[in-house]
This record gives sequence, C-alpha cells and structure tokens, in this order.
Amino acid sequence: MNAINSQKKHVFFRRVSTAGQDIITQEAADLPFREKLSDDEILIINEIATSANKKAIKERPEMQRLISLVKDKKVHSIYAFDRSRLFRDFYEGMEFNDLRAKYDVQVIYTSVGNGNMPASDDVFVEGLLSMFSDIEGKNIARRSREARLRYPAKKFGYQKQKETKRFLHDSSKSKGVQQYFAALKEISSLDDLYKVTKEYRKKLKKTDEQLVSMATDPFYAGYDLEKGTNKLQHVTPYISIEEFLQLQRVNGEFFKAFLERKKSLMCQNIYTPCCGYCRKPLFYKIEEESNSSYYSCSSKLHPKVTVSFSDLSKIIGGILSEIIQNFNAEKLINQSINCYRTIKKHLEAEMDSIDQNLNGIIEELVLGSDDYSADWKQDPMYKRKQLLKQEYHNCLEQIKENQNALQKNKSVIKVIEEALINQSNMNPSMLCDMLINGIWIYGDNLQVDVFYFDYLQEMEKEMIFEGEDIA
Repeated sequence: MNAINSQKKHVFFRRVSTAGQDIITQEAADLPFREKLSDDEILIINEIATSANKKAIKERPEMQRLISLVKDKKVHSIYAFDRSRLFRDFYEGMEFNDLRAKYDVQVIYTSVGNGNMPASDDVFVEGLLSMFSDIEGKNIARRSREARLRYPAKKFGYQKQKETKRFLHDSSKSKGVQQYFAALKEISSLDDLYKVTKEYRKKLKKTDEQLVSMATDPFYAGYDLEKGTNKLQHVTPYISIEEFLQLQRVNGEFFKAFLERKKSLMCQNIYTPCCGYCRKPLFYKIEEESNSSYYSCSSKLHPKVTVSFSDLSKIIGGILSEIIQNFNAEKLINQSINCYRTIKKHLEAEMDSIDQNLNGIIEELVLGSDDYSADWKQDPMYKRKQLLKQEYHNCLEQIKENQNALQKNKSVIKVIEEALINQSNMNPSMLCDMLINGIWIYGDNLQVDVFYFDYLQEMEKEMIFEGEDIA
C-alpha cells in the first residue's frame, strides 16, 4: 500500500462482510479507474470481514481512517462498488454524504450500469438511495438470521452432513443431550433447575446460559418457531415438538428467572475491595442457588479473606451514612460568605480610589480650563473620566454578581446535602467512589480509607459493626 503524502489521493474503498467472501469483483470493477491514475495518486483501503449491518462507524477502523483522511483534506475522490460498501445505515450514510460535500470530495460508484445509481449532489435523491440501502441491509440481516436458525454453522449435539445439509445426532454427545432433556422434563421448581444445570454443566461442558439456551431452542425439536410452526425436515430431533412446547409452558418461567437471577447477581458487583494482606483486588463470585454473592482472595499465603456482598454493602452504607451525618454544610456556607466579603471589600476599596480620581479630574476640568468653546469631549482628561466611570460601574456589577453567586451557593449547598442523603440509598456505589479512597478486607475486620476534605466534621476513626448491625 502506498504511503500517504501531501497530494490528495484517489481512495479505492472495498468491503466484504465475512472473511470467506471474495473481493475480486470489486477490484475488477474499479480497475478501469485505477488504470487512468499513477500509483502515487492511488490509496487502496480494503475492509475485510466487517459487516456494516452489525457494526457502527466507530467500530469500523478502516472507515474511521477514511473519514479522518477526508477531514484532513487528503482525499480527492472515493471509489466504491456501490453505496452498501460504504454504509448500510441510513443516518450514517447521510452524515457521510454531508461530510464529503463539505470537503468537496467526489464519490464514484464503480458498479454503475448494473442497476446502481451514480452518486448525486441532490440531498433528497441521495437520502432516498441511502434509505433503500438501509432497508436492503436489514433484509439481508433478517434473511441471514433466518438461515442461521434453520442451517446453523454448528449445533451442539449434531453432526452436519455437507452433501445433504442434514443434521444428525452426534454419537459422542447424543446420550448426554438426551439425558439432559429427560432431566428437564422432571423439574418442578427453580431449585430443581439449578441441580440439573449443575450436573450437566460438567457432563456437557456447557455454561449455564448455553444449557438454558438449549432448553429453549426449538431446533432440538426439529422445528423453527420464529414465524409460525415450521418443521425442519433436515433435522433429527432430540425431543418431540409436543414435549418441547410442554416444557416451555411448564418451565418457561423457571428458565427466565434462572437467567434474570444470574444477571442480577452479576450487576451487584459495584465495589472494588482489596485484600488487606496481599493488597490485590478481591474476586467477585456468585452463588446462584442461594441467590448470594461474595468477594474473596485466592491467595493461600495468608489467612482466608472473604466477605459477602450483603455484609460489605451494609457496612459501606453505614460508613457513608456517618460521612453524610458529619458533613458540615454550615462551614461550607460560611466559607462562601467570607469569600464574598473579601471580594466585596477589595472592590469597594477600588471604587473609593476611582471615586477620588474622578473628583480630581472633574475639578481640573471645571477650574483649570479657560477655553470653553473648545471641543471638550476630545479632552484626554474627559476621556479618562469616562473610562473611570466605566470601571466604577464594572465594580458595582461584580459585587452584584458575587452577591447572586453567594445566594446560589447557599441553595446549591443545601441541594448537595439533600442529594448526599438521597444517593446513599439510591446509588451507594457512586458515593463510594466519591467519598471512599479504598476498602481493605482482612480476616475478621476491614479498613476503609475516607477521602479527607475540610467540610467533614470529626468522625470516629474506628467503627465496630456487630453481627446484628449487619444482619
């Protein structure tokens, strides 16, 4: 690829959605244009295995590179097979069209003559064409998804015959899959589901999410239920469609609750405690069956360190509550008042000085001038007088502005005080980041470093939480 120099380039942009797709067609289409240019005028950008349907602009490095070149005024023209090679999304396409128009960059579609419209400077026309490209892209994505549902590249428990495209039971896994579906038919509670997934997590070497996905996938019944009830003749089922539908009716809520519980437990990981001995961050672990989570250190070189999320959360909540109760809002208000008084005193002194200068100038203008017929407004002393009057007025305005700011400060401080109280209940993790410097867990106690600031009154250096305090 040629290096980019100061000369504006003719950029040939090509894109294929998957690594297996061939870019030769696009290369052949832009060859007649490249043959008319010298090598140092050409820059080729190939975007391989990148779906414009699935990835936004910020997720496409080569497109970001092209946009940067346009903004740097290094692009003369852009050549692409058609609009879909640049963008699929309507809004992204219109933004790009605005960008290339702003920097006077021409766009040439090399497949024109095959049913594709050339690039247009008409915003309305280009908008319609971008819209059609967007719709086409979404249809392609929909069709691809439907194809994957019926003919997936791989499916656990199956062997895919390339010649016939039939999905037959994988002899090495079929027994385990059959036993798993048989076990699912016997569950009658969420606890039963946890016992089944715990057993088959090891047997089938699948995650909990993958196991639940299997349990809710009609492919294992030899059907596609995405749109209606479509039997997949090429699939050998593990379970009948009647048994599958019965499984969803009876246990569907358990499957949903199972996934939601894990998601909820994972979202609880809002703190970053560290081991007090080795000073390393603790690992966050969840126990889905008991619906609980905890932090622990894996090191065996010191006493065991573990604390449940529930206990840690209550302790941190108690510490945050202490911080908020000891927050001295009055001290903050008094400092604002003192600051205002200092500024006001300085400005009033400046105003006194201006006033004295004004009086001196007025006396000299009135008593010292003999020629009243002269254009007195052009007198340098008169101009000086006007400047001093403006400075005096500015000082008055500054005093007024600071007075208003003081009143706002008082209101803001009260709001801060109320917000701290509310956030301790609504968003403790945010307050923890703002007010707590570090959390260190030891065998039977923990150390919390609180950020020191002037408006925090005396707090207890040591706080003891008994069992009932955190129960």
